[in-house]
Amino acid sequence: RRVLFRSTSQTLRFTERQDDSSFSFVDNPPRSVAKRDEPSLSNGDQLTFVADMLDQSGKHVGDLDVSCAVTSAPTGSFDDAHAQCVGTASIPGGSLTLTVGGKAFGAGTTRGAVVGGTGDYAGATGSFTSSDESGTDRPSADTFQVFVPEK
Repeated sequence: RRVLFRSTSQTLRFTERQDDSSFSFVDNPPRSVAKRDEPSLSNGDQLTFVADMLDQSGKHVGDLDVSCAVTSAPTGSFDDAHAQCVGTASIPGGSLTLTVGGKAFGAGTTRGAVVGGTGDYAGATGSFTSSDESGTDRPSADTFQVFVPEK
């Protein structure tokens, strides 16, 4: 017997603003030599960062906390590295649990999954994109397409 659950769909948009002081890098063995102020990545390296989540008016409304483990780095560059990342977006009404696998770094658009949530987003599923401009320090535009089970 198949049971269907009703859900509501929401599109949430935020601006993600980071600063360099929120970024941490752990160079696990094999150790790498940095290239041009950028760490050289290898399998097993760890990255963490925190970003402010801003609403459409630019007001700080939450935070994004992310931790990544590098799984492949053929050239040591962020541009072709692969990683497994998990994060929590704490936003008005609750939080979203996020995951990204594969090519998680570099400029352009990162795509990932919403795999859970709390508060207004309890039981949430869906997807998200985080888009930035190549070669800039401008904030990323984050869009979450969220499906929340009806209560």
